[in-house]
Order: sequence, then structure tokens, then C-alpha cells
Amino acid sequence: MRKLLLLIISGWWIINVSGQGVPVLTLEDCIHRAEQNSYRLQSDDHLIAATEKRASFTKSQAIPRIDGSLAMENRFLQADYFNQVWASVHADWSLGDLIQKTGRSALQDVQTRRLEKEQNRLDVIGRSTSLYVSILQVKKQIELLVVRLGFLQRHRELTRGMWKAGTRTRLDVLQTGSEIVKLQEDTARLAIVRQNLRQELARLLGWENTDSLYLAPLKVKNITESPVPEVSFDILADNPLLSAYNSRVTAQQYRTQEITAGQLPHFLVGGGYFLDGDPVSDGNYWRLDAGITIPIYYGHETGYRKQRSEAITEALASQKQNVERELTIHLAKVYEKLKNLKGVLDLQNERMSITEQAVGYAEMNYKAGISSNLDYLSAQQRLTRTQLAIEETRLQYTMNLIEFYITTNQVNKIIELENE
Repeated sequence: MRKLLLLIISGWWIINVSGQGVPVLTLEDCIHRAEQNSYRLQSDDHLIAATEKRASFTKSQAIPRIDGSLAMENRFLQADYFNQVWASVHADWSLGDLIQKTGRSALQDVQTRRLEKEQNRLDVIGRSTSLYVSILQVKKQIELLVVRLGFLQRHRELTRGMWKAGTRTRLDVLQTGSEIVKLQEDTARLAIVRQNLRQELARLLGWENTDSLYLAPLKVKNITESPVPEVSFDILADNPLLSAYNSRVTAQQYRTQEITAGQLPHFLVGGGYFLDGDPVSDGNYWRLDAGITIPIYYGHETGYRKQRSEAITEALASQKQNVERELTIHLAKVYEKLKNLKGVLDLQNERMSITEQAVGYAEMNYKAGISSNLDYLSAQQRLTRTQLAIEETRLQYTMNLIEFYITTNQVNKIIELENE
């Protein structure tokens, strides 16, 4: 265990000393790399491209369809035998698709896909940013434990000297040694957590070598000391999940309007040249024709389709209202937690000041023989727990702040955390 701990500590020192010559990943770099390496976002790009092609196809239905034919016909009659050859061109124009603008729903589907991608992008940003902050905070907790280890190791040397001088018993040395081993164990556990977080982030970023993943520090203390951002539920209008449902409702409303397109006439026009081999006819001729195709009766098909489409619209509207309500509840919870964590930090900082004084008095009393070694170790434990609790609260606050910005689609605010 000691060898493992020494390797961990020496590795941090190497990073701190030589890290200046190694590329350091900032939070903004991390976000960009996570976006570029996201298969989910790449899939969204392909889906958007496919939806755009489908929209172009749907929009083209309002353009006349033109087709041509070239044919030959042989006729075997009792009096004679002859053939006819003709070439013709025909145009079919759907007036319903033109009047009802049937491409609008497909174009709205493209907008929906883009908003869905934006929501997925926010998920990618939130996850990568949370991992980034967690890695730095776990590293900070490890550094605190290493500092506490240094204090206890010096205290053990003092205790060992007092034991040899006969003023203290060997029990004091053993108690201090036990506490040192416990801190070493806690440090090793945190090192495993940090390594797992680093590996997860490295995979998200497409980083080949986890050991070369160096992150620029964030001033989390400054972040937690900044005022809690103002909350307004109007800013949820920028949430892409909610906007996507609005887009779906609009697209379905367009589809309802487009149903009647099939009930409007088709305009037909065509013409061609005929080579007539009939010996009793007037010979070759040109032919032009025009007309309309009018739907007359399809039962209740149109009515049923409109009713179905309107029901889908109502269902989507209800889903949108549900999403809006859930987002409102979520944002309120995140905001309240931010305020509560601020209060917790104030109390923890006050406790920290008292605990530091208690450690100082415990050390003096121990050296003076007034208090026991257990009293000193207990004061050290309380100080360590308080320091770790403060870092944990800072991590929770920063995580909730990131969630606040993700919910309100304020990515720029997340990137600005580097400048706090």
C-alpha cells in the first residue's frame, strides 16, 4: 500500500514539474473535443441530412411531373396490315400540393431534427464538463490528504522521540501510525476513483493515452463564491428539448392541412407526334391534349385522416406541456439546491475556522502533556473531514451550476467558468 501511495504521489510531482511542456486541455478544449468525437452527434448529422433530402423530395411534389413515351403498334386487319409509331410527352401537375404547400411539414421536421441534435449536444457538454470538474476536485481531495499525511508523519516522529525520552508510551506511536495508514488507504481509494474518471473522459474525447491527459485547473473556490445566477422560467424557451416539441406540434399541424391536398384536382397536359401507317388515313399528325383529374368519392378517408392527425397534434401538445412542467420543476430544484449549498458552504467554512484553532490547541496541549494523543488525532480527523466536506460541497455546487446552464442552454456560461 505504501509503495502504491508513493508511486501516486511521485506521479503527481512529476506532472506538476514537467507538465509545463505537455499540452494542457482547457475546459473549452474538452467540450469541443467531446463534440467532435461524439458518435451520437455524428449520427444526428446524418439524420438531419436524410431529413433534408426527404424535405426536398416532398417540396418537389408541387412541381409538374413530366414523362415521355416512345412506342410502336402493329395492327393486323382483314383488309391490310400497318403499324403506328408515336412519341409523346405528358405533364401531371398536382394543384393540391402547390396550394397546400405540402413541403412545409417536411421542412419543419428538419428543424425538429436540428433541435434534437442541440439537446444531444447539451448532454455531451454536460457529461464531459462534469467529468472534467470531478477529476479536478478528486485531485484536490487527494492533495488535501497528502498534506494531512505530512502533518501526521511529522507528528509520528515527534511522538516517537517523546516515547524514547520516556514521556509518552509506544501506544501513542501505534495510534499515529494507524491513522497514517488510514489516510493512505483513503488516498489510494480516491486515486482509483480519479483514474476511472480520467479513463471515462479520455474515451469520450478520443484521447489515446489516459496518462497524457492533463487538465487545466479551475478555480472552483471562486466559482462557489460567485453569486447564484438569477432564475427566470422564461429562459426555458431556449431549451432545445422544449423547442423540439413545439416544432413537432407545428409540423403535425401542417400535416393536417396537407391532407386535403389529395382532394384537389390534378392538371394534365401532353402532346406528341404520330407516324400513322394506315393506308386509309390522312397520314402523320400532331396531337395535343389537356384535362384535369378530379377526385370524386373516397368514402370518409379524408375525414378519418384529419381526425387522426388532429389527435396526434393534441397528444404532442400535451407532451410539450408535460415537458415544460418537468423542466420548470427541475430548474426550480437545481436553483434551490444552489442556494442551499451556498448556506452549507458558509457553515462549513465557519466550522473550518474553529477546527483549525482546535487542532492548534490540541497540538500545544499534547506537547505540554495536558491532552492525550487520541485527542490530537481526533482533532486532526475532524479537520481532514471538514476540508474534504468543503471540497465535496464545492463539487456539488459546481455540478448543479453546470446543470443549471445546461437546462437553460447557456453553454457560453459553462465555458466562462474557466475565467472565474
